[in-house]
Order: sequence, then structure tokens, then C-alpha cells
Amino acid sequence: MGIDVKPPTSFWVVATFTLLWNIIEIYFSSFEIDFLQENLTVEEFENIQSIPFWYTIVFVVALFSEILGSFMLFMRKKIATKFFAVALLTLLFVEFYWLFVVDIKKTSIVFSLFIPVAVIAIAAFLYVYSKRATRKGWLK
Repeated sequence: MGIDVKPPTSFWVVATFTLLWNIIEIYFSSFEIDFLQENLTVEEFENIQSIPFWYTIVFVVALFSEILGSFMLFMRKKIATKFFAVALLTLLFVEFYWLFVVDIKKTSIVFSLFIPVAVIAIAAFLYVYSKRATRKGWLK
């Protein structure tokens, strides 16, 4: 029987932020196509609509892996690290595809640079943080 190591307050702040971040990410993802349709030329929007179906599947896997990781982190389960690892790998693939294949750079600096960098940085942080939390015994 192991000793239950109580995580510090900062853990709960991170867990809460993670959950909120993922809820916001899912919320904004649902409006992304509408925003792009309103702000792109017809040619640019057609380029985005030609994204293959497998891209959508990988994107959904990334979103659900991260949200499941968030719930597991909040519930203090070690499996959170595995969900965050899957999310990081899929988000790296999705964001690099978005940046280099879809080529949205001339449309919006927010969509082309800020959001992909922020999403990758946060996914990497969550993976590293969950590994650290496991090592410190905060996750069981």
C-alpha cells in the first residue's frame, strides 16, 4: 500500500487551467470554419475545404486525447500522461500540416502562427507536467 502524496495547490491550478483550456479549444474549434469562411477569399476557403478526411480524424483524436488527459489529470490518474503524449504527437502533426501544407500564412497571423505555436507549447507542457506529477507521486 503506497503513501498518498497530496499535490500542491499549483497542481490544482494547472489541472483546472488544463480543463478550461480544452473546453475553450473545443468551443473555438467548432467556430473556426465559420470564421475562416467569412474572412478568406473563395480560393483560400476552397483550399481549406480540400483538407483530407484523415486530417479531421487526427484532429479529433488530438482534441479528445487532450480532454481525456485533462480529466485524468484532475482525477490524479497516471494514464493522463499517455493521453497527453497522444495529444502532443497528433497536435504536432496537425499543426505542421496546417502550417506547411494548407499554407494559411498570408490570411491571418493568428491562425498561421500564434495559435499553432500556443497549442503545441501547451500540449508539450501538459505532457512534461504530467510526467513530473507522476514522478512526484501526485498521480496514481
